[in-house]
Amino acid sequence: MTSTGIHPLEWLEHPRTDTAVEFFDAASSVTAPYTAVAERALAVAGGLIANGVTAGSVVPLLCGNGPDLIAGFYGIQAAGCAVSVLPPPTRVSGDAHRERVRQVIDALDADVLVLDAAHESYAREVVREEPGFASRRRVRLLPTDALAAAGPGRRTAPDLALVQFTSGSSGRPRGVRVSHDALAANVAAIRDWERATERDAWCSWLPMHHDMGLIGCMVVPVSGGNNDLAVCTPETFVRHPLAYLRRFDRGGATITATPAFGLQRIVDRVGPEQLDGLDFADWRALIVGAERIDPALVESFTGLLSGYGLAPSALTPAYGLAESTLAVTGVPVDRSAATVRVRRRELAVGAAVRTDVDGLDEHGIVDVMSCGRPLAGLDVWLAGPEGEPLPEGHLGEVVVTGTSLADGYLDGSAAGTAFCDGRLYTRDVAFERDGELFVLGRLGDSLKVNARFVFAEDVEMMLGRAGLDLNRTCVVLGELGSRAHAYAVLEDLDASCAEVADRVLLTTCPGVERHVVPVPRGTIPRTSSGKSRRRELWLSLSHKNAVAETRREKADALSAAGGPRDSARDHPATRARAGAVRLGEGPEPGQ
Repeated sequence: MTSTGIHPLEWLEHPRTDTAVEFFDAASSVTAPYTAVAERALAVAGGLIANGVTAGSVVPLLCGNGPDLIAGFYGIQAAGCAVSVLPPPTRVSGDAHRERVRQVIDALDADVLVLDAAHESYAREVVREEPGFASRRRVRLLPTDALAAAGPGRRTAPDLALVQFTSGSSGRPRGVRVSHDALAANVAAIRDWERATERDAWCSWLPMHHDMGLIGCMVVPVSGGNNDLAVCTPETFVRHPLAYLRRFDRGGATITATPAFGLQRIVDRVGPEQLDGLDFADWRALIVGAERIDPALVESFTGLLSGYGLAPSALTPAYGLAESTLAVTGVPVDRSAATVRVRRRELAVGAAVRTDVDGLDEHGIVDVMSCGRPLAGLDVWLAGPEGEPLPEGHLGEVVVTGTSLADGYLDGSAAGTAFCDGRLYTRDVAFERDGELFVLGRLGDSLKVNARFVFAEDVEMMLGRAGLDLNRTCVVLGELGSRAHAYAVLEDLDASCAEVADRVLLTTCPGVERHVVPVPRGTIPRTSSGKSRRRELWLSLSHKNAVAETRREKADALSAAGGPRDSARDHPATRARAGAVRLGEGPEPGQ
């Protein structure tokens, strides 16, 4: 036991006999009782011990969303090791995913890789068929079936429970060290916030290598009480969201979590006629986090499902990050989230934020939805430009303290989000009102114009409201030399979408050089959890922009000297196409 919750491995000794984990897709499902999951986990632990895996080491785990992922996660910890869940490949994974797996294995200094049968051939390619990697590191592949054949085993768990890697949306993914105490504290705080009981059931489509899926929708129900849990893959949800929704019919599931993308997918793909006969009255909590939430999207989602019993107050915005294990703040369950309106031109770190504004100029007004209050054991305050604490109602950087904080990064670096003297400086910008947190975006994804901040998330929200598909859109902001630039990158969208994007950039980013960049489908670099890698995209775009600017300056100098002038370059159509640079030719991140 810890002082803040049940030890995350305690359930292995006495698993519930009346609950189970269901793994489903659109057409079928398989159920594993918790007694069988616990037995499998302890068998995996025995296999790791028998194979000489060193106690206290960090063991990477490569499994799909299935029984072996849960058994492997707990089995590695039961063997006295810490675990790090790797993103499984998808049908569109390529060399970038292989390199990501190699980077994680290197960062963990791992010499073994635990995996399920479905990923053996892929893992062999990753660790043995890349000459440079194979020559510097020998990695043993340990399939869960082979490990489980050794019989059960157990060693004392170390302080370190897992290493979870950040999404990498604002830079290179970083390994976060989470202790068993921090994990237990966050699980207890989340269950208390959700008012979870032994009768609740969870359902999730989220990838389990990501903190929201791993902690919020796997560890919380499993370690917290062996609650019924239904799991599908992200691919199943994307293609068949109705199969996921059906799990909430008549109390089949009562709690889930999703980024705003999940709400949009349901609104886009599920019609009212498909919901006939379904009853969502027992669906208590739909936690929404990971990204800015558009109140207009919430209204569309609740408008679709409220006619079938879902209470609008069940939708529960939250704020969290891997560096605090998962959750930091949340709107109380059964209470609708507050939304306020602020003026874009008044947003400056350290300045007061007025939330009583009104007007018809939607491009000058930002709608911000509350992310709620700090969870038990956590405290949040806002820091000004010099790190000073700010009073309520002022815009500042979110700083977190409390029992759920991780123990820092694997590499100990302090770049970006950073730990300092027991405080977590998140680089996220927010303000407080009536004790609730309203998050606007990340400092690294913002642009300072005339002493005021413009946030990429806010511009994207306006693009979505203008009708663009946000799954194929990304906004990046930054400075190149002395000039501020705003890019709207559009994947396989037509000229009318480009015109819309240009108008939105003009109104949301006044005085900034704007670029609408059409690219082929699949060009925007994404994290393993689906977020856009803005930093990587900015490096590529800004590099091409700098090259183009140098060429223009040389041409202008030649023209001034009486040389030939490229009249086509000055044609409006040519200037409009100037933003359509090719991606992927700039320097690699970090270079």
